[in-house]
Amino acid sequence: MLFRQLQYLVAVAREEHFGRAALRCNVSQPSLSSGIKQLELRLQVPIVLRGRRFLGFTNEGKQIIEWAERVLSQHDAMMAELSKMRGSLEGRVRLGAMPNSSPIIPLLSRLLRKNHPDVEIDIHFMGIEETIIGLQKYTIDVGVTYLQSELLSGLKSLLIYDERLSLLVPDTEEYEGISSITWKEAASLPLSLLSGSTHERKIVDDAFAEAGEKPKSYVTSDSIMNLIYHVMFAGLVTVIPQNFLLMSGKFSGVRAIKLVEPEVSQQVGLVWSSTEPIMPMARAMVSIIKELKASGKLEEHWG
Repeated sequence: MLFRQLQYLVAVAREEHFGRAALRCNVSQPSLSSGIKQLELRLQVPIVLRGRRFLGFTNEGKQIIEWAERVLSQHDAMMAELSKMRGSLEGRVRLGAMPNSSPIIPLLSRLLRKNHPDVEIDIHFMGIEETIIGLQKYTIDVGVTYLQSELLSGLKSLLIYDERLSLLVPDTEEYEGISSITWKEAASLPLSLLSGSTHERKIVDDAFAEAGEKPKSYVTSDSIMNLIYHVMFAGLVTVIPQNFLLMSGKFSGVRAIKLVEPEVSQQVGLVWSSTEPIMPMARAMVSIIKELKASGKLEEHWG
């Protein structure tokens, strides 16, 4: 019963709402509330701040939630390990990925399916801070993100590729014969850029600043795909990561130009908790990255 009560508690912590937590656990709200009250009696400390609605947790409750998340994560890891001992890894790997890595993720999914056909991959797109929180709270097993950040200290990591930036432009006479362009020159073009709150936009802004420019963006969006559509149909230009060139051939009327002075490069890799022993799902993803790099399929994918 204790394990079920811990599940109820973690559900409330993640939903911050008793009704939604009950739905998440497939129980009635009275059953969930009763289970948490029983947990408080068993541990002899108040956990939830009660009122007419959810008000948060006591200091003791916050500590118990951290332990509960760890217990549930270890339970999932144990079940995955046992399934592997029976001959086939089973379960779900929860992957937190930055949006810029989206063209690479299908490579990981395909290899995961080949090596572990009984494992489901659950993908969530998120920034660096969300990835770290997800790993700390055991809501994700691994992340794919930029490695050049002091925020990642204390985590294990494995390089996947170096991300370089290009300028995506309409395939028109205006850009014919141009194979490279400086950031200073790009600053004078009709730009569409990612929203200013993203880490990816900061990388772009820093590159323009290094070139002595602070350009105007005619369109901002939190979706790279939306920016690509603006290049296709609105005559604007945008900055895209190298791996999106994999997809550029799928879109008509656009082409990529190399951005120089400066040439921007960011390391992208897999990150996971430094807890030992390594969790089974994290270990499976590390193995896949190593196999992918050794096979040369990443280079093949980029052509």
